[in-house]
Amino acid sequence: MIAAHLVLLVFINACWGFNYIAGKIGVTQFGPLLFSTVRFGMVLLLLLPFMRIVPGQTRLIIYIGLTLGAGHYTLMFYGLHLAGSLSSVAIAAQLVVPFSTIMAVVFLKERVALVRAAAIFMSFLGVIIIGFVPLGSQHIVALVLVTLASAAMAVATIMMRQLQGVGVFNLQAWIALVATASLAVITYFIESPSIEQIRSLALTDYWTPLYSAIGATIVGHGSLYYLLQRYPINNIAPFITLSTLFAIGFGVWLLDDQITLRISIGGLLTLLGVTVIAMRNAKRSTPSSIRVPK
Repeated sequence: MIAAHLVLLVFINACWGFNYIAGKIGVTQFGPLLFSTVRFGMVLLLLLPFMRIVPGQTRLIIYIGLTLGAGHYTLMFYGLHLAGSLSSVAIAAQLVVPFSTIMAVVFLKERVALVRAAAIFMSFLGVIIIGFVPLGSQHIVALVLVTLASAAMAVATIMMRQLQGVGVFNLQAWIALVATASLAVITYFIESPSIEQIRSLALTDYWTPLYSAIGATIVGHGSLYYLLQRYPINNIAPFITLSTLFAIGFGVWLLDDQITLRISIGGLLTLLGVTVIAMRNAKRSTPSSIRVPK
């Protein structure tokens, strides 16, 4: 990998890491569901020119959009809203990788040897250890929600592998459409934001969903797709956990997030396990390898 592309890969992870900061601030200002709705609405507006109908794929795309919008992002941002530790959420979010591997075993008949099985166990053990950090009852609820969000993302990943002839921006545009519509309904019935509440938000407050839409989704995922078109997956996999390290660093620096011994031990176990799984998956080109739909 040339130096410029290596820098780009690190930059992508920095964008994703900072997205946790934008998300934590955003859910505090907007509420988790309204924030998610506004975020996806912005993605939809920005990617609308890329939207195309792909015959035979519409139903599957709708299922993916519902799984991500009404499932993954709703749970993730609610977990981020309740979390007393940003680092804990960022670490638990990496469970997408072991969940994807488990689901590939169940639904795609992928075979897992002892090393990956041990790494999967290590990944979940790390999050369990973090769960015992004394940060209040909401801390455990937040970790459970983020873990469920990771499972929802893994389900969406399995479904994405069945897509054919769907470009990355076209897919993101359709996901944004379905997610915006479903989240708007959920937001209305659960958070019920008033017109006065929305009007009270300063224009500058909208930087958080705007960053999440552009920095994390369009720039981050778009740049990753660019790299995956040029390099084999096993060149990308070793960097899979960098975004979490950036999130932890940004959290400590900008939000005074506290790193305890249990979070450090649990985080080390989870990130090491996830890295081993990702590298093994990529090396063998397994069904649970990193993939961006083309």
